[in-house]
Amino acid sequence: MIPFFRLMENEILLIHDYHLDELRKLAISSLPNESCAILLGKKTETKNIVKYIVPLNNSAQSSIAFIIDSDDLFTIYKKAKLMNLDVISIFHSHPSNPFPSETDKIYMHLNPVIWIIYSTYSNYFKSFVLDSFNDFREIKIELIKD
Repeated sequence: MIPFFRLMENEILLIHDYHLDELRKLAISSLPNESCAILLGKKTETKNIVKYIVPLNNSAQSSIAFIIDSDDLFTIYKKAKLMNLDVISIFHSHPSNPFPSETDKIYMHLNPVIWIIYSTYSNYFKSFVLDSFNDFREIKIELIKD
């Protein structure tokens, strides 16, 4: 299977403040374990607009890893399709700086969407995709103004 890579250079993630607050609260409430969620919304050529957050259980129950149950992941992709939405991002927290781990990199091949990482250490969000050179490329997070 040839992995799908995102090549859009000007790609951005558009998200509301309250969605970031929801993700932050999920991360804090999950401590000492990593948290995880799927973000649904709409994709255009360069914009990824978050509409809904689906908090998930970290099946690994670990402070250094997360696992999303494959049945849950399948259900969410199916639900997104029924709602005419796209899976925009996979979110998880790290107890360290918000950069993808080697394990994240493996799973980014399987789920070629934007990956948002929140650092419970520095209270900071970053988002990434895997590019065609197998490197992480940071995606700009832009707040939606109401």
